[in-house]
Parts: sequence; structure tokens; C-alpha cells
Amino acid sequence: MEIKRGIAVSPGIAMAEALVLDSEEIRIPQRFISAKEVDSEIQRFENAVEDSNRLLAEEIERLEGEVDIHARILSVHRDLAADPALHAEVHQSIRDRCYTAEHALSKVMNRYVRKLQETRSPLLLERVHDLQDVEKMLLSTLLGKRIETLSNLDSQVAVIAHNLTPAQTAKLDPGKVVAFATDVGGKTSHTAIMARALGIPAVVGIDDVSTAVVGGDPVIIDGYRGVVIIDPTKEQIEEHQGRALEMSRISQEFRSQSALPAETIDGHRLEVHANIELPSEVESAVEWGAAGIGLFRSEFIHLQAPESGEEIHYEHYKNVLGSLGGLPLTIRTLDLGGDKLPEGSPDEENPFLGCRSIRWCLANPEPFRAQIRAILRVGVHGPVRLMLPMITTIPELDRSLQIIDEVSEELRSEGIEFDENIPVGVMVEVPSLALVASHVAHRVSFLSVGSNDLVQYTLAVDRGNEQVADLYDPLHPAVLQLISSLIRVGEEHDIRVCLCGEMASEVIHLPLLVGLGLREFSITPQLIPEVKQVIRHLVDYEVRDLASRCMQLSDGESISRELRLWSLENLPEVASRLI
Repeated sequence: MEIKRGIAVSPGIAMAEALVLDSEEIRIPQRFISAKEVDSEIQRFENAVEDSNRLLAEEIERLEGEVDIHARILSVHRDLAADPALHAEVHQSIRDRCYTAEHALSKVMNRYVRKLQETRSPLLLERVHDLQDVEKMLLSTLLGKRIETLSNLDSQVAVIAHNLTPAQTAKLDPGKVVAFATDVGGKTSHTAIMARALGIPAVVGIDDVSTAVVGGDPVIIDGYRGVVIIDPTKEQIEEHQGRALEMSRISQEFRSQSALPAETIDGHRLEVHANIELPSEVESAVEWGAAGIGLFRSEFIHLQAPESGEEIHYEHYKNVLGSLGGLPLTIRTLDLGGDKLPEGSPDEENPFLGCRSIRWCLANPEPFRAQIRAILRVGVHGPVRLMLPMITTIPELDRSLQIIDEVSEELRSEGIEFDENIPVGVMVEVPSLALVASHVAHRVSFLSVGSNDLVQYTLAVDRGNEQVADLYDPLHPAVLQLISSLIRVGEEHDIRVCLCGEMASEVIHLPLLVGLGLREFSITPQLIPEVKQVIRHLVDYEVRDLASRCMQLSDGESISRELRLWSLENLPEVASRLI
């Protein structure tokens, strides 16, 4: 049994066999044998080595003289597979623990890999890939080439990987992939956001989980506490089964109150909208009590069908709008780049500071214009808002607005019906735009604070990097000052200001945000009922006083402490369950 701790990014508790992507998705179906099978299992291992080495020898002979470097690499693999020390350790694991040959091999190889990684020597680290290649080769031989991929799973698994991209995560089937854990990542990375959207429990930033787990190992992934338990004991299994039932009960209780309004005790009505990545999420968002969709991350439509163009976007938006039954839909234009790279994108040293989001759209006007056409057209079927992401300069905003005007004129000249007065807003995600918001306000219909990126760019902290996760602080006074100034700009220019991001999902943050004057939030759908419940416990003048005190403090830790103490005193029933 081994316990690994990381960053909890998607709630839920799941137990399943591990599928380790870093071993090319080779699953070990059987882990133990009976004592009387030990000798035959050792022989099976030796036969697999012999078969593999024979194939390697044939390939080396074929390559020699043609591609000499490949022949030399294969010779290294052959020597590793024949290493007497490796054979001795595998034999011992089979004899002492009654492991199958596959399981014994993976355990021994994992130990070798971890020792090499601990040395931090570039020369020795090169041998890691050789060891992993030899392991895959021998496992394939032992299992008769039985390799299972995410697209043909025949049972439920917990995926373990060094990393998962947002595009990979979007393709996970929640019916088969019951949870995942990765070495890298942060709480507000787009992979984490996708996990929450799919309802898949997830823990990230564990550093070495992909080498600690062997394919086929039973694991518990606790997306509430950020814990992964490898080879759990019977007691741990029973404990987590009990916790899973209790959290399910609490979730059902919240869901039963989802239709109640988000209104403070003294009558201030707020709106809680949903963030969605995929059209399939909209019905559950409505069931969870969303007042509308405050952020439709449309780039995942593009990533799944990059050549589809205007019509596929139009059909998706129309279907979402139909499911909303008159509730508003805010569509963010393509936020590609960063960790959501389209196929064929050039490598960038700092992709989050490179050709991302609106920069990508202005550099690739064809898909951008096609999407705007779809958004304008669908606006005639219901309340739709168009939102431009990651604007950093006024000229950038003006160019984007000009393209919207040009597309409108195209549709008009073609006789195609569209929304002539669609509200256009911007996501405020970088300090440069927040600081000139007064120049933005008269150009747009609304402002949406993109808290995930605003924190990242204000504090110069990569929100997907677990190495600096402790520096990613939404309560940093600089972040709060920017949010507060945006709220004032909204009040002065009489335009809506909402907050869209994970900051509003944190229970202890809500009293502060409401106290600052925010009246509209957009969050992960599953969290809407509990956020609305917290709002129903607030009194406006009390949280304004709380916000005033917090804004006088000099660091995020002090502000967090103040908020926790206030919540425990003023929200005892809610805080006892959620903090």
C-alpha cells in the first residue's frame, strides 16, 4: 500500500484497476498466481525473453549496414532484456510474492526507473527510455500483444499518466474512465476544468504517480482530498466506499435545492450561471439550477472537428440554446493556444504568452469569421451574448469589433437573418486590460472577469504547474484590487460585470466577492447548488463590511484566514460541510 498526495481538481471518489498511459496502455489482467504455479511462471518469463531477443536479433541483423544507429539502440535493448540481475529480481518477486511474470516485471522495472530518475543525471536519465521500451516489449510478448487503448476499453479503469492534454481529457468516456491522476497539472488547468465538466474525479500534480503505479494495480482516487492510494487495504476500501456514499448523499441534498433562487437574506438577487465545455453538458447545467450559460468554451468544438467551420458551430449553438429553454447563452470565441493547441501549431517556448486566444483568431481569420457568423446567426433563436477572450490592448479589441461589423455586413448582404444587436463583451484576463477598463467599457456591453487567467498573469504563476501551485493565490491583494476596480468601472458605465472561473466556486471566497459588489457568477455546473445555498445565507451589509476589512490586508494568507474565521462564525451549517 502506498499513498500519494497531489492537488484535488475534480470532486468524487473512485476505485478501479489502473491503466497507465505511460506504458502505452498495456494492462496486466492478472497479478497473482498460486504457489504451485511459480516454476512454470518463471519459465514463461524466460520464454518471453527468449522470444523477444530472437526477434530483436533478426531486426538488428536486418538493420545493420542500413540504419546503424537503430541497430545499436536495439542491441542495448537486447542486452538489458538479458541482464542476469533483472532476471534474478523478477524470479525472486515471482517466488516470494507469487506475482505473475507480467506484474513482477513491471514492479522491478518501475523500481529501476525510479532509481534512475532520483539521480537527476542527464546521462542516466537517458537509460529510462530504454528500460521502458524493454518493459513494453516483454509485456507485449508475455500478454500475446494484448494492448488496450482508451478507445476500446472493455472494463472500468482509473487512468494514470504523466499528463493529459485538454483534448485527450475531452475524449475520455466517463462510463469507462472512472477517475484519473497525473504527475503534473494545477487546479485551474484546462485539463482540470475538463475533468469537472465530465464529472470524472481527478487528482493532479503528484510528481511521480505514473512511475509508482503499475498497470492493473487497484487504486483509489479521492478527488476531494487530493489523494491516490495504490494497493489499498480492505479497511481503506471500506472507508472510502463509506465516504463516497456520504458525499453522494450531500450532493443529492444540494441538488434537491437547485431550483431555489440565489438571493441574500436581505433580498439581493444574484445570478449563478454555468461554465460548459461541451454541448452535452447543458441539460445537466439546467438541472443543477443554472440561470444560463455564462461561458461556453467553444474551442473544444474546433479541436474535435477543425475543418467543420460555420455550420457545425451553428448547429451546436442552436442545440444548446434549445436546451436552455429561454435562458441566456454566452459564447466565448475560440481560446486556442496555451495548452489547447490545434494540430499543426508551431512549438512556442512560452505558449501561454504566445499566439493564444484572440491573437490566434486574428492571425487565423478564416475560422474566427466562420465562428462569428455562426454566433450572429444563432442569436435570432434566443438570448445570445458574444464574448472575446484575452484581449490585451484597445487596438486588439477594436480590430475584433471591426471583424464582427464586417461579418454582420456580409450576412446582411447575403440576406441571412442574424441578431443585429447581439451583446458583445470581453473577458478581462490580463492586468493590462483591467487597468484600462474605463476605455473598454463604452465599446462593449459587458465585462467578464476571467479569474483563472487573471490570477496567472497578475502573479506570473503558471496555473498548470504543480511546482508553483502554492503561489497561485486568487486572494492576493493585487488580484482583488483589479477585480474591485472592474466592478467600479461597471457601476460607473452601467454595464454588467460578472466573474467567470474557479474563484467563485470556493465557498469561503463567495462572501468576499459578493461584498465587493459582484452580482453574477459563472462556475462549474455541479457546484451551482452549493454556491446558491451559501448566497442564501449572506446579508449584504455584513459581507460589504467583510470585504472592506479584507481589502486592508496585505497578503492572501491573511485574507484567507479572515474569510475562514468569518465563515465558521456566520455560516456554521454550510462551513462545517464545505470548508
